[in-house]
Amino acid sequence: MQIEPSDIFVVVATAIAWWSLIPQIRKLVRTRDATGVSSTWPAIGLVSNAGWTAYLFAQRLWAAAPSTAVMTVFYGLVLWALARSARPLGRSLAAGGAWAATLTVTGFVGGWGALGLMLASAYLFQFGPAVVAAFRSRRPSGVSPLTWAIIGVESMLWGTYGLFNNDVPIMIYGGVGASGATLILGRYRSAIAGSSTLARGSVTTKRV
Repeated sequence: MQIEPSDIFVVVATAIAWWSLIPQIRKLVRTRDATGVSSTWPAIGLVSNAGWTAYLFAQRLWAAAPSTAVMTVFYGLVLWALARSARPLGRSLAAGGAWAATLTVTGFVGGWGALGLMLASAYLFQFGPAVVAAFRSRRPSGVSPLTWAIIGVESMLWGTYGLFNNDVPIMIYGGVGASGATLILGRYRSAIAGSSTLARGSVTTKRV
């Protein structure tokens, strides 16, 4: 198997991806605080990464496949951690099942190319609920900023890999992922900083 120079991007992205969800899992397990964390995000992520693994093997992009295979497992662990936090998962699991059926039909009808484009759009369906959940929460204290920082960097590396390999689905995947991570990090920073400012103001008022 010949190693291409662009594979360095996906090798680094793979190494990063294997650690990206660990901070979120640890925070959920430690605090059992799921405020601002979407349960649809990991449900769609689990199915999408399974689909990406099949797609990457079919396209013979061998260097990229281990990352998505491992991420399938980690998204399952996020769902488990959310369940421990007493988060109802019924609707999210149903959404994941519907997404799996959609990908299966797309692959059978349109082939690998159509499946790849559908998977690229998956980040919209996957990160959309994550962004909405973070913005709907007055204080998304359950979100792990480290997880989303890692996802942002990983997504940019994937996008670069797709650019070098002229693979449009992977380029879209990277661009959407980086944008979603940026939005969630911005929301977390502004909400947490804002609530801290209000808390300090309240303490000052009481002292006066």
